[in-house]
Parts: sequence; C-alpha cells; structure tokens
Amino acid sequence: MKLRTLALVLLSVLSFSSLAQTKNLKLNIGIPLGKYGKFDHNFSGSDVTNNPSLLIQLEKEWQDNFSIGAYIGYTGQKHEYNFGQNEAKYNYYRIGASLTYELNESLAQMNISPGADIQIYTSIKTGLSLENKKFESLQANSSLNPVYSSKNKNNLLLDLGIILGSRYYFTNQFGIFSELGWANAGFFTIGTTFTL
Repeated sequence: MKLRTLALVLLSVLSFSSLAQTKNLKLNIGIPLGKYGKFDHNFSGSDVTNNPSLLIQLEKEWQDNFSIGAYIGYTGQKHEYNFGQNEAKYNYYRIGASLTYELNESLAQMNISPGADIQIYTSIKTGLSLENKKFESLQANSSLNPVYSSKNKNNLLLDLGIILGSRYYFTNQFGIFSELGWANAGFFTIGTTFTL
C-alpha cells in the first residue's frame, strides 16, 4: 500500500516536472461537482456527506490544436447509518494523463465562432484512482457494552473518460474553465485556468 502510494506520488511529480520544462502551459484548478459511478455510493437510510473534490491539471501544446497533460485529484464521501453507530468513508486519490483537442478551428470552418477569448475543447482522460475504504462501527456485545471495530481496504481502479470543455480568458494569463462529462469524478467541473 505505502509502496503504491509512493509510486503514484513520484509519477505525478515526474509528470508535472517534465511538462513544466516548456512554455505555453495551461494550469487548470477546479472543483468537480455531481459525483457519479464508482465515486458515488448510495446506502439506503444513510446520511451522506460529500468531501470537497479537487482537480489540478497541467497541459502543454503538442501539435496543432492538440495538447497533452497530466492531472491529480481528490474526492471523497462519508456515510453514517444506524443512528450514527456505523460509518463508511470512501476516499479517492487520482492521477492520470489527458489528450485535448481544441475545437475552435473546426467550429470556424462551420461558420461557428465562439469568440477570440473563448476556447472550446474536448479531452480524453485516463488514469488511476487509489480507493481507500474505511468502515467503522460501534455495536453492543452480549454484555451490552459498546465495542468499536474498524476495517480498511485499498483498491487501485482504472479511470477512463471524455469531457467537453470551455475556457474564457479575462487576460492572456488568467481565465475560468468549465467541463462537462465523465472524467473528473464529477459530471460538471468549474475552476480557474492560468497560462504559464
């Protein structure tokens, strides 16, 4: 477990440092909203608390209209049930790569112009999520004394998804972005973008 976590951290640092060696970088920092699939656990009769999610992605231009990038992220969820006697926590630590295609030139050929300050793009993202599950319970034993128990489990899960996104720039270096699709641990992601 510790070795896998160390390998993921090392891989993310190497990915970001190799991207940072060139100019024309885009840094997106966003909050995914609307969990889905493996990131959303529904227990009947439980009280759900969603942890704040985070996505950090760095991209660089690769070829005309194409960019490659790397991302890291986090999302989590907590469920309490049986009047708070039982609790289940799910945390996901995410790392991966992306391939982005900017659609502005293609849209211009169809006489659709989003404007000079707006970029429309689509991305394919693939990566891994380290899933940490923790179950805790407080149950009475045969003598009616409370007994605490806890169980941890870790899984490595494959991430694969596609999104449609847009960036609006207030200046040459700063703007906002939004993404819709299945790749960020949320259907909709909004955040800030920086050109470095």
